[in-house]
Amino acid sequence: MKRKVYVILTAAGKGERFSKASKLKKPKQFIRLLGKPVILHSLLLFQKCKYVDGIFVTSGREYFEYIHSLAASGRIIKLSGLVEGGKTRFESVRNAFLEIKGNPYDLVLIHDAARPNINIDMVNDIIKAAMRSGEVIYGSKVSETVKRSKNGFVTETLNRKNLWFVQTPQVFRHDVLKSAYKKSGKKNDFTDESGMVERAGNRVKLMEGSKENIKITSASDITLLKKLMK
Repeated sequence: MKRKVYVILTAAGKGERFSKASKLKKPKQFIRLLGKPVILHSLLLFQKCKYVDGIFVTSGREYFEYIHSLAASGRIIKLSGLVEGGKTRFESVRNAFLEIKGNPYDLVLIHDAARPNINIDMVNDIIKAAMRSGEVIYGSKVSETVKRSKNGFVTETLNRKNLWFVQTPQVFRHDVLKSAYKKSGKKNDFTDESGMVERAGNRVKLMEGSKENIKITSASDITLLKKLMK
């Protein structure tokens, strides 16, 4: 039986700091980048990916109609559902996961809509790696010196040899995610699903990603992405 791949595209964040700094009223995932809303770049990519069977988008309910219109104009026929986001990213992804009627061996790919500069090779490679190895995430090795501090003073200089900046997409087996959510109980302060899966006792493979896989956090990121994505 074919293993299905479901995408959870996270777009429920309000991005209040970004909106305030950039004086834009829309959340960052809906502003225009190179002629398209940021979220549409990812939707088009996952539509194109031959491995992807369905796409679930987390969002504020007030943007459901807008996302439907984007899907219609972009011919995103793999859009399987819009899911109202929770108070946190963790809750939003969990809400979407509960909507997926997958089998234990199916794969769930989670990606931030605010990371528009991924390509089809990156998506294909991580899905194929997950089919072989199970849980896989992208990251980039830390190249700068990292220090731990307390009250503004350095307490420790960390060995950066084994440190990574973590990115999305991240891919997990459906049954592993389901079990990890169950084991997490009321704990909901995970910053990504990998942290939850690791805490549940699972090994997660790291793959070298791209330093150009930038998550939009400031207006300067938009300027940089315009240069990188042209």
